[in-house]
Amino acid sequence: MRGVRILLLVGLLVLNTSPAPARDLSYLKSKPFNQLTSAELSAAKEEAKKYKLSHLVACADPGNMPLSDNKREGFENKIAEAVGRKLGVDVSFFWRPYIERGLTRETFDNHECQVLLGMPTDYPDLLTSVPLYRSTYVLAYRSDKGIDIKSMDDPALQKLKVGVFQQSAMREVLAEHGIKENVDLQIISVQADLKPEQQPWRQVQRVVDGAIDVAAVWGPFAGWLKKNGAPLTIQTVNTIVDNTPLEFSIGWGVQNTDVVVKLKIDMAMEDAKDEIAKILADYGVPLVQCSNCIVEGTLPSHGVIQARQGQAYEDRYLTVQKTHQHSADATPDQIVTNTRLEAWLKDGVDVNAELMNAIVGADAERIKFLISKGADANKPDQLGALPLGAAASIRRTDLMQILLDAGANVDAIDNDGMTALQHAINVNHVPSVELLAKRGADLEKGTEKGYTALEIALSEGKFFAAQALLAAGVQVNVAHGPEKLTPLMVCATQLQPQQRLSQLARGPTPLALAEDLIKRGANTNAQTKEGITALMIAAGQNNAPMIGLLLRAGADPKLASLQGKTALDIAKEAGNETAIGALKFLTSATPAPSGGGPKSTQ
Repeated sequence: MRGVRILLLVGLLVLNTSPAPARDLSYLKSKPFNQLTSAELSAAKEEAKKYKLSHLVACADPGNMPLSDNKREGFENKIAEAVGRKLGVDVSFFWRPYIERGLTRETFDNHECQVLLGMPTDYPDLLTSVPLYRSTYVLAYRSDKGIDIKSMDDPALQKLKVGVFQQSAMREVLAEHGIKENVDLQIISVQADLKPEQQPWRQVQRVVDGAIDVAAVWGPFAGWLKKNGAPLTIQTVNTIVDNTPLEFSIGWGVQNTDVVVKLKIDMAMEDAKDEIAKILADYGVPLVQCSNCIVEGTLPSHGVIQARQGQAYEDRYLTVQKTHQHSADATPDQIVTNTRLEAWLKDGVDVNAELMNAIVGADAERIKFLISKGADANKPDQLGALPLGAAASIRRTDLMQILLDAGANVDAIDNDGMTALQHAINVNHVPSVELLAKRGADLEKGTEKGYTALEIALSEGKFFAAQALLAAGVQVNVAHGPEKLTPLMVCATQLQPQQRLSQLARGPTPLALAEDLIKRGANTNAQTKEGITALMIAAGQNNAPMIGLLLRAGADPKLASLQGKTALDIAKEAGNETAIGALKFLTSATPAPSGGGPKSTQ
């Protein structure tokens, strides 16, 4: 729970009781982009307008045409040069194959480049520019071969020779549709700049040459050859596959805290819009509809996949995970049977070590067998991990049940200072939280800093787990930690995710959880030891929807902190125009609450 202390305080950091210096821009190198207040973002944009780049080094793949190569002939190279002209700098390139490990970490840590070209804009742990374009995977085949594929279930795909490259979402999609035996797999090489025949686009060339029938590839590979006269039909697959995302928005990546650089690049991309559109057209890039992209595109976008992914998230977080059956290809030496275990134990293998192996392997029958042979459900492994916590961390409620029946201590703390309940919260798994609550877990047990399970769930964005804890009857009107924060205050620190899929992955919205807290009796006017209320935190976070909910529920906008500042004062100091507007409008239309509640939680 490394981030608990920081996330619990994030709503309070903007409540600094002494005004900051007028030009204090230190946050631009210390806060992630999505944690900037509106005032900080506005200041960053102004700073970006004045900021002058002296140079720009872009990381790019040296051998992945038509995207990029070390001769600067790819469309990503051309776009970088166009954006560089708008920035007033010459762009230089640091060549690195994109399939190498440590791409985002090492390139920035080693100061190899300032930007990474051609990155998906939802790439984790990376701040990305405005999307340049959105494209899709495709099926490409010769127009003169009489092939006409409109579905991944087309029987022809079972007979035709289909080319796909090694690291590709299309490889998974083909396998899911039973297209395995007739697949021609191309292994991607880190030496593709030295061996151009190993570059992914070559699968499309093999279609043109008649070596294979169909290429299942990233759209720009096929579009480039067709633009250069190859007799190809290109069938987009983003709209004919429902379970796997096959279309992506592409931009540039920068370090999470390089806010000014990101905004400066965004502005230059917008200025170079016409040039970028021409470059993409010249290279035949298939462009999917994208309202927030520099170049919008006209190909249909898949509109329902979010709902399906939302269902997948619910399946992951709301259901008991099932044991995967052994593959039909598994050899006897790959399967651990009771007979083999019996032999190992006779040879002196540690029964408790094997118990942890069985948990990692999610093998319920093996766990039962080892317990019958004397394995201790409370014995930590060499790293201090406990069996119950290990089972909780992989969302295996059925394994937890076996361990609890065998006497596992429901509230035991492992070497990381975590209980099984905290592990269950960490993976946002409702059935595990429900089981532990039913088996008597201490729902109010605090961390070393005193924060409870509910406060951990709320601060870490584990909202499925938070909802389960509320349903289990956790206390909602108590204060914990050095700051004496209540769950409602912690909830007020949480902003609505900007991306719909991010929200689906976390569970109910912070607003819905705050409403549930209030219905269960949370005091809207509780104050920390510094006199801070949930309303003040929401004002400091520019969280207008939360402000509205709290005011409707009786939050007193006239309450002041120990430094004499109200929610409106805090919003004004932070320059949070949305919060200021919400507070002024709603307080002018909202009668004063009849009872403000206690002035302090202490």
